[in-house]
Formats: sequence, C-alpha cells, structure tokens
Amino acid sequence: MDIFSTNFSTIDWVIVGVYLLGAVAVGVIANRYIHSVSAYLVGGGESGTSLNVATYIGTGLGLVTLMYASMESFSMGFAYVTVAVIGAIVGVILGSTGLVIHRLRELNLLTIPEYFEKRYSRRVRIVGGVICALAGILNMGLFPKMGATFITYVTGYGGGSGHENTINLITTLLIVLVLVYTVLGGMVSVIVTDYIQFVVLSVGMGIGVYFVLTHPDLGWTTITDTMAAQRGELMFNPVAEGGYGWTWIAFMFMLFLSAGICWAPEASRALTAKNSAVTKRTFLFAAPGQFVRLAIPALWACAAFCLVAQNAELMAHFFPDGMDGAARHAEQAMPLVIGKIMPAGLLGILVAGLMAAFMSTHDSYLLCWSSVISRDIIAPLKRTTPDERAQIKTTRISIVCIGVFLMVWGVWYKLPDSVWSYMAITGTIYLSGAAPALIGGVYWKRASSAGAMAALFGGLVSVCGLFREQANEALGWNISNPQLGLFNFLFCAVLLVVVSLAVPDKKPVGE
Repeated sequence: MDIFSTNFSTIDWVIVGVYLLGAVAVGVIANRYIHSVSAYLVGGGESGTSLNVATYIGTGLGLVTLMYASMESFSMGFAYVTVAVIGAIVGVILGSTGLVIHRLRELNLLTIPEYFEKRYSRRVRIVGGVICALAGILNMGLFPKMGATFITYVTGYGGGSGHENTINLITTLLIVLVLVYTVLGGMVSVIVTDYIQFVVLSVGMGIGVYFVLTHPDLGWTTITDTMAAQRGELMFNPVAEGGYGWTWIAFMFMLFLSAGICWAPEASRALTAKNSAVTKRTFLFAAPGQFVRLAIPALWACAAFCLVAQNAELMAHFFPDGMDGAARHAEQAMPLVIGKIMPAGLLGILVAGLMAAFMSTHDSYLLCWSSVISRDIIAPLKRTTPDERAQIKTTRISIVCIGVFLMVWGVWYKLPDSVWSYMAITGTIYLSGAAPALIGGVYWKRASSAGAMAALFGGLVSVCGLFREQANEALGWNISNPQLGLFNFLFCAVLLVVVSLAVPDKKPVGE
C-alpha cells in the first residue's frame, strides 16, 4: 500500500462540501444585516459571554495552529505543550485582572490602533496601523499553504509528483471561499460562523483524540514509551539539554501576553463584547481553550511520531538519519497519520471541523487587518472622515487585496522548518512595540507620543529575525530567535520610557 494513502472517501468529501457551502450561505445571509461600520467590524459590540468565548477560541484555534503545533511536537514531543500552559496562564491573568482589555472596551473602539490616537496622536495611530497591518499580513502569509498541505495529505493526495500543484490549487480555492463570505458578512458572519465552527471543531477534535488513544498501535502508554525510547527527556522537558530553554519560555510568555492585549484578531474580542465585564469573562473562560488548542495537535503529532517509528517506509521518509535525527517533511506527518487511523465518514467530520478552524482564523484575520488599513491608515490620512458606506467599501477592497497577496505568497514562499518560529517573529514586529505603547498609555500618565512612536519603530528590529540564519552565518554570531524576540520586547519598553521622559507631550494626560 502507498504510504501516503488514507481512509478519506467519497462520503467524507460530501460531508466537507456540504459544510463549506453552508458557511458561504451564512455570509450571504449576514450581508442583509450590515448597515453600519460598527456592525461590519465588531458586530455592533453586543456579543455576550458564551458567544464571545466560542468565537475567541475559534479564532485562535485555526488549522494553521494545529499545523505549526504538530510540526513542533513531531520533533519536540510534549515539551511543546509548555506553550499551551503559558497560553492558559495568560488567559487567567487577563481575565482576572482585566489588564488593558477592560479599558479598550470602555472606550468603545473599533480597532486597537484607534487607541493610539485617543491617547497619543493621529501620527502614532497611522504608524501603529501601518506596522500592525504589515506584521499581521506577513504573519498570516503561511496560513493558506498550511491549510492546503493538511487537506492534501489527510485526503491521500500527497506524495505524488504533482502534490505541490495540488497544494497550490487548494490554497487558491480556500482563499477565494473565505474571501466571499468575509467580504459579504463582515464581523456578523465571522461571529456566527465562528460559533458554529467552534461546535463542529469541538466534536471533530474529540473524535480525533478518541482514535489516537484507542488505536491498537497507539494509546497513551505506547506513545510516551516510544518517545522516551527514541529521543529521551528532550520530548518531555522544555529545558532539557538540546531543548527550548528558559529564554524561549520567557519569550513565549511575553508573546502570549502582548498578543492578548494588542494582537488585533484576538484582542478584538475585547471590542466585540457587550461590556467590560464580558470582556474579562471572555479571556478567563477561554483560558482552558488556549491550552486545548495547542495540546491536542501536540498529542496528534506525538501519535504520528509513534506510528512512524513502527513503519520502516515512513521512518525513511520522515527521519532519513534515524529517529534521533532531524525530522523532514514535518508538516505532512500529522495529517497523514490522522487520515490513516480514522475511519471513513468520521474522518469527514474531523476534516470539516478543521476546515472550520481554517475559516474561523482567516475571516477574523482578514477583517482585522483590512479594518486597520481602512480605519487606521487610509481614513486618518484624509482631511474628511469618509461616510460609513465608504469605510465598509474600503475595508472590503482591502480584504480582497490581502487575499491576492496571500495567493501569491502561498504559492511561491517555501515553508520554513519551524512555522511556529516564523509566526512568532512576524508577530513580534508589531507586538514588541505596541504592547509597551499600549500598557504605558493606559497605566503611565507620562508616556508621550514621541515615546510611543519610538517603541513602535523599535519593533521593526524583529524583521531581522526573518534573516537571522544568514546574519549569524555572515557575522559569526549565534543569536536565536527567542533571544532576539525577548531583547526586542525589553528594547521597546526602554525606548518608551527613555524617549517619553526626554520628549514629553506639551499637554500631559489628564490636564
């Protein structure tokens, strides 16, 4: 039997097709209820706790999340689950204290950079909007290709000579599908479909976990014993020799905390909530979901590692240098193994759920970055404020333009060995500068426009992370991405304080 064959059948295609058509129908129906910018961008700001929690988890639990988590865990095992623990801890901190997020909701904002104008100046808002959009669009650049890779290998179409063309075709079709209902329905369709997708995805992931734990060649004991035998402590302890290390853990904490308060797709749930109390409950109640969204794909990847270790052909494909060597084609492992261990019919439900995850991330991200472009870059540059119809039109055009970029980027950009590192680097471009500017603006009256501007520009240092390997080789350095990222957070915080004290605003806050 072909090592790339799976149990995906005609009935599974029918299940997935019916679900996707239903998602597009929701977008078409939601379009009838879009009458204002507030409704289009934040759903009117009237989302209750249950709905807001479900859509918040649905946004974070994208197919790309499952893919990058499984790629990391395929090589690093349960050590990667440290990230899931950090995500849950950050959710509890934000939900119990309301750090920054309650203030954002009280101001009735439509976008995060809008705060920078209210607190600092219009120029800070524009600069923040430009960097936010740049980092965000780069960050989601790999989303479509990762989703297409999953579909290609879970359905059994991987491994052939034309598998790259298959991935590129699926990438294009997925982008078009998401563009249609996001452009039509805005945040109304995002909230409604995210809620439905949360339910479908929960069922699908539960089925996946069941088969991983009950498969005759897998099960918890077999998986953990195999990892311990093949790679030892490295697969369980993040600070073991050759593992992630303490710097990585500190960087992950800073990354998750800053993302919760100012990464638009996630922080925007503070803006869609009915009030600040709902905002806090959203982050608190979603904390377990922050753990689950990374822990389950880690479990699946560990199951894939276990099955690969039992099959000589799979071992030769994924670990040509032996199971203790570097993993190759890690992005293929989890979807391929899931396709092999789950029966037809149930596999279709799981894939429909994961397609739901794909769409729930893309619609929120597209809407967030396009709204930043239209409201925080284009609108402030104009002398007169565009009417609501014009703002919605600009947002929709921006969505389409981002979609075109994703098609091009998804086709020609080669996947890096660690997609998670790519995500962290591109996110830090904005987060490392925006988080100090946001926290300083809320809690420090002496934070100035010049200080905020310096912090935002300081975040651009993270762009170096995209070329870190070349720089290390050329200069003889040995700087890791976590070291660079953690340094940049501290660097931007220092810039905010020093420049604010050196160049204070003429009219301090509160006067």
